[in-house]
Amino acid sequence: MNQTELLERYKTQSMHYFENALSSIEAGDAEKAGEFAWGSMAEALKAVAAKKGIRLWRHDDIGDYAKKLAKELGNEEITKAHGLASSLHSNFYEAGLRIEDVRLRLDQIKGTIKKLLELVTEEESDSGE
Repeated sequence: MNQTELLERYKTQSMHYFENALSSIEAGDAEKAGEFAWGSMAEALKAVAAKKGIRLWRHDDIGDYAKKLAKELGNEEITKAHGLASSLHSNFYEAGLRIEDVRLRLDQIKGTIKKLLELVTEEESDSGE
């Protein structure tokens, strides 16, 4: 899979996981909703990294990249949103959050996911000129 195909796959998966998170919230399944929210954030970060020729394989790689990107862009919301998404990922295994908590955290991270995906789209437009 070439870089463009990989980038598109990550973007598509991020959007798909976000929609699944919303559907899972509507169904009242906090654990699945949280896991999908984590997946959406992780895939969005992987898309940005892929655009720069970087592959992220492990959870630690994703977290480290979120911190690095936040510093590069001067946007600490990336680090905060990644932390919230990670807590949702943990909830899949620990099942301690209520659906309201998951909904609140998803609302808090959706803007960052959108900005990450827009960043990739902007970069694609810039490189196509």
